[in-house]
Amino acid sequence: MKHFRPRLSRRAFWVLCALLVCLRLALTGFQQVYIWVGGSPLDDELMFRAANHITAGQWLGAYDYLTLSKAMFFPVWLALLHALHLPYLISGAALWCGAALLAAFAFSTLWRKKDTEQGRVLTLGLFAALAFLPSSWAAYTLRVYRDNIFPALCLYFFAGMAGMALRAVFTPEKPLWPWLAAAGAGLACGYLDREDAGLFLLPFAAAASVIVAVVLAGKRCWKALAAQVIPYVMLGVGVLTFCTLNYTHYGVFALSDFSEGSFAAAMGAMMRVDTDSTAPYLSVPADAREKIYDAVPELEPLAYWLEEDAQLQNDFRDPNLDDYRAGSFYWAIRRAAQFEGIYADAKTADAYWQTVADKINAACDAGTLPSRTGRRVATSQPISAAYVPSTLAETWNGFWHVLSLRDCAPYETLRSIGTEDDFAAWSGYLHCGFNSAANAGEDTPYYSPYQKAVFAVMQGWTRVCSILLTVGVLCAVLCQLAELLPQRRQKCTAQTVVPWLLLFGIFGIALLRCAMIAFVEVSSFGIGTSTMYLATVHPLLVLYAFAGLLLYGRPRKIDK
Repeated sequence: MKHFRPRLSRRAFWVLCALLVCLRLALTGFQQVYIWVGGSPLDDELMFRAANHITAGQWLGAYDYLTLSKAMFFPVWLALLHALHLPYLISGAALWCGAALLAAFAFSTLWRKKDTEQGRVLTLGLFAALAFLPSSWAAYTLRVYRDNIFPALCLYFFAGMAGMALRAVFTPEKPLWPWLAAAGAGLACGYLDREDAGLFLLPFAAAASVIVAVVLAGKRCWKALAAQVIPYVMLGVGVLTFCTLNYTHYGVFALSDFSEGSFAAAMGAMMRVDTDSTAPYLSVPADAREKIYDAVPELEPLAYWLEEDAQLQNDFRDPNLDDYRAGSFYWAIRRAAQFEGIYADAKTADAYWQTVADKINAACDAGTLPSRTGRRVATSQPISAAYVPSTLAETWNGFWHVLSLRDCAPYETLRSIGTEDDFAAWSGYLHCGFNSAANAGEDTPYYSPYQKAVFAVMQGWTRVCSILLTVGVLCAVLCQLAELLPQRRQKCTAQTVVPWLLLFGIFGIALLRCAMIAFVEVSSFGIGTSTMYLATVHPLLVLYAFAGLLLYGRPRKIDK
């Protein structure tokens, strides 16, 4: 009796894809946006305000200490949605569905070589697994913040690079540039959406480009080899465009005046100064600040705000540590500089922070200030051996947090805060509703019986997915490692090596992201493991489990 092999025609495939997309968007239609007007000036409000300025033709608006503090692709996205009259949450879900479909087609080369109709079933299955991934509808996506689209942008990049690599090996006669263009769009937009995207995306891009370049050079596919520059050219064009806009409006040729340039140099210099404090999370403790104030007169005016002003300390100081955490200090000192008029314009701020950096570094080099590191240009804590154990432990915790799909509830437990005018302004711009209604006698958000029923179904699916993802990833790891055993040796070809390296790279880059977030958590934030910062890892593990099990998890035929 022949084994049952499900098959799917082209028309049925696209009909089912359309139905799945409609269902995914319908689920998102039951969700509501969460905002806290007045409570998120560094995040959601910053992005919303910048989007409104873009709509008004003012780029990011009048310059202050926050204007260039973050990568600003997300306000461009919001302004685009507003111009097209598209609802915010639905548009984010549609962007995610597009990334999921691209990723499913990227890997389809692995299983569509022999049986096209059966391959469509697997492609549809991978698309469904990604489109309905619970992390893509978790509560963090309900904020008006850049992480609503960042995982999708990253998935476009990874899908484009994977699709290019697999087609370079299995179907070299087909053009690679569409996949490279998709990867370039994801790379450029992701890089412009978050400051840490480059550390996450560029290592994978570089490794994939080198491996594919070796394969293409061996086949003398020079046009395809030349096309490898497409993602990097698109990244360069995107960065150049934003830097030019910033220079035109503010006189600073940079993506950000926070994570690069003179402010980063000043923060790196401050963190050079030795300290007697052993408290965790502190980058520039109180005793180090006192030494710096004495050595750098330019910083003395900021001392009042940082050490005495009640409002600024209430906003940024950690009462448990009685000091500023690393993840808060740089915001506090920038606001103090704003109060002193240093952010009157970008050139003034740039010159001020460069002077601070130069004087601190000179004092450290001369021995006037005690130094614990060499010169640095960074807003992050110096990497030291003391952080290794806690970073490894948090990396492990973050990895299991992802596998078990924790904190993926499709609703926000906090009620939106703002006046009626605030809600009208935000709703009018974003074309969506907010969870501002409260349960009777409580300060918790009200959800209708229909919403609660849909949310219950989504949470039930989350529990099923957590089991499938955990078992799938663990089995895929074991199956892939089994390929290295001596008794499984086989002739190495591009068609056997490249897929193995691709899956190894996907799993490795997922662990890298966990480690990156873990280091920031244990050195600067201390806020606990967050699904929002790890949401780019979930789709990578789905891809790894799905493709890994199909490639290496099936029984092998034994030659007689």
